[in-house]
Amino acid sequence: MVSGLTKNKSKDLMNKYLSTSLPSDPGVWYGTLGGSPSAHSNCTLFSQWFLKNYTKGDVQLAMPSGNGFEMVDKFIGANGGKFSKSGTPQAFSLFSISPNNGNYGTYYAGHTGIVLGIDGNTVITGEANYGAPYGGLDASYPNNGTVVMTRSLSTFNSSTGVTFVNLNNYLVDELKDSDNGSNNTNNDNQKGEEEMTQALLIYGNGIYYMVGDKIKMLTTPEAVELVKRAYKAQYGKDINAFSLSTAEGKGLGL
Repeated sequence: MVSGLTKNKSKDLMNKYLSTSLPSDPGVWYGTLGGSPSAHSNCTLFSQWFLKNYTKGDVQLAMPSGNGFEMVDKFIGANGGKFSKSGTPQAFSLFSISPNNGNYGTYYAGHTGIVLGIDGNTVITGEANYGAPYGGLDASYPNNGTVVMTRSLSTFNSSTGVTFVNLNNYLVDELKDSDNGSNNTNNDNQKGEEEMTQALLIYGNGIYYMVGDKIKMLTTPEAVELVKRAYKAQYGKDINAFSLSTAEGKGLGL
């Protein structure tokens, strides 16, 4: 189950970024320097571009100094309490990585980017890197000027110096109305994905969740946590959990 965009859909979004005319250093775009050596190669430039193009509702842009580690704090500060900092990634979150962080090879400026999707235990991010040429969206250092990255959900969090701000309540309709990465083209199933109930169903040794009129089983603790996070991101509240009796379970087809 994917929350947000799949890796392929994330690449589609990053290609839109690459097709946007943006300045090279020392040009300035909405308070952040253009990229170098490629025009798009700057982490604050990409985060600022995403915030500019994919948020709405009188959201104010941060005015970054060029330091990626400051983006989350400056964005929160610019918006007067609309947003709060989190230590856990969710799809469509702005992130910052602390400076001189050995886990991610950052220097004094730190790093920033956007969490575009979460697929099981994998965090899918869009990001750019100052001083790196463009070598393809799957490229690695030193040609990672603009890339789609994947990292582990268990480590890409505050325990390794990464902070986040959830943007879901202020997304443009293009992202809010997306199919959240599902490759299923059946309209009924897509509609069902938007109609998750408020409950996890505990029956025997199994944990289930409902999507429309269908019941699906969660097979790992990570999957349970993913559903909880996805529900809270979409509805702004915690999902409930309750146990089913034998009769109730059979009545639901379990």
